[in-house]
Amino acid sequence: MGEVVGELGPARASRGVKFRYFNPRASRAYIAGEFNNWRAADCEMHRHPCGVWEIVVPLGEGAHEYKFVVDGEWTRDPHNPCMILNEHGTVNSVVEVAADGEVHTPAPQREACGFGRLRAVVSPDWVRDAVIYEVFPRVFSEKGTLEGVTRRIPEIADLGATCIWLMPIHDIGRRGRKGSLGSPYAIYDYLSIHPDLGTADDLRRLVQVARDHGLRVIMDFVANHSAHDCPLTVAHPEWYRRDACGNIQCAGFGWDDVVAFDYSSADLREYMIRVMRYYVEEFDIDGYRCDVAALVPEDFWRAARRALKEAKPDVLLLAESHEPSHNAVAFDVTYEETLPKILAQVLAGELPAKAVRDMIEHDRCTFPVGSLRLRYLENHDQLRATRALGRRGYEAAATLLLTLDGVPLIYNGQEIGAEERPSLFDPFKIRWEAGDPVIRAMYRDLCHLRRDTPALRRGSLTFLDASREDAVLAYFREHGRSRVLVVLNFAGDVVHAKLNALDGSLAGVDPDAVYGVRALRGQTSPCPARIRGRDLASLELALEPYGMRVLAIEDDS
Repeated sequence: MGEVVGELGPARASRGVKFRYFNPRASRAYIAGEFNNWRAADCEMHRHPCGVWEIVVPLGEGAHEYKFVVDGEWTRDPHNPCMILNEHGTVNSVVEVAADGEVHTPAPQREACGFGRLRAVVSPDWVRDAVIYEVFPRVFSEKGTLEGVTRRIPEIADLGATCIWLMPIHDIGRRGRKGSLGSPYAIYDYLSIHPDLGTADDLRRLVQVARDHGLRVIMDFVANHSAHDCPLTVAHPEWYRRDACGNIQCAGFGWDDVVAFDYSSADLREYMIRVMRYYVEEFDIDGYRCDVAALVPEDFWRAARRALKEAKPDVLLLAESHEPSHNAVAFDVTYEETLPKILAQVLAGELPAKAVRDMIEHDRCTFPVGSLRLRYLENHDQLRATRALGRRGYEAAATLLLTLDGVPLIYNGQEIGAEERPSLFDPFKIRWEAGDPVIRAMYRDLCHLRRDTPALRRGSLTFLDASREDAVLAYFREHGRSRVLVVLNFAGDVVHAKLNALDGSLAGVDPDAVYGVRALRGQTSPCPARIRGRDLASLELALEPYGMRVLAIEDDS
């Protein structure tokens, strides 16, 4: 019986995926999932004399949710550690099928807790390869229009970005404005385009030109609050939060130019989802970056996700939040907001380089398996990276950003080393002509390196111990036969670092095989051209001040 139990759980079969379930007392067992629209009695399982129930289901590439229905009772697969939350507050089992037909059921970290024991929502395939470029239309061009963004789309594509995020483009409130222009996040009319930015046709053209250059387009969506003079405050005052005196409340956090919605209203929820579907259906946008998502109830986001997926299955939902539950419930990507702060302290000598590793490994235990995180050095809410991090070590920081896992973000002007942060409230224009072409070339090279290297887009991430953990961060990424070793020095002196990895931690590396070593980026000082697998994990490297090595580890043939 022990051998039978050891064979339970999903497995590859010649005609699809084999599912096995042990219950000798059951009289009927079925499997149901997204593949059959959750019909409970469509796919009956065959019973073996030993009490094992079995069925082979033809499943294509991707992640598939399912449950067993045993004598009318729905149950998850007890021999599959990969689970995802469903809308009923329970869990479904998940099986992942690779392009080559291999079957995976990724297990949580041993130290996982809370949402870390679950799998993240299934994200669109294109998001795993994405480099997002954030555009503030008002400051992006001299005229500050959508047409001005459209004209520069070829440059964004050449940089290596794959998705444009448009900060809010709606008309904004006049009453209580901050600064002379007002915040783009103080929405006056959700179904409008700010007249200073252009027209609906301008937005359609922007999306089409982006498509022609291989780019996706997402928009900012501000669900938590509106401007004081938004017409909804008059037409639907019941949609807003009230203070003890019955007055519509400001949103808090010093945001005195906006008032907060009350999501206990079913009509408000319906309206907001209708707005979100409008831009997907009418303009063919690819999703939303959802402003302060943690201040809006999760069940709204779950409903919004379901409605948007009906309109466009590969739509993206990106949350401005650091909530593990958001990856489990509704969002394809969530903010990872601590990297810029940690890097600033590492480069200042206040934290060891290992602090980056510690942060990521902690998140692995608390965020759902497969969670995609937005990684950035700067965005519209923060100082420019050149100011926050300084010029020393800036290339090492940029290399880290674009060789880590997750989805990297570049904020307009970051790629030219801009030092002045655009104002959200007053006139400002990015001075493209004053940009640093060397920094732009660096970002272009890094974006194209990521695009051309499967391990950097989709690979596993394994950190290696280094003899100088105060200064050196080393990690290995692997996807199929694509393997990359990254070693970064965040100190201002020459560092001799010896790497150390536990046996078997570099899962796809054969200790006895010989691999070719090819430099992809970084200093040109000597490095072995060929290396045996067992020696890779104990490689010794000399790193220049703020130097780096990005090495492809290739099959020797």
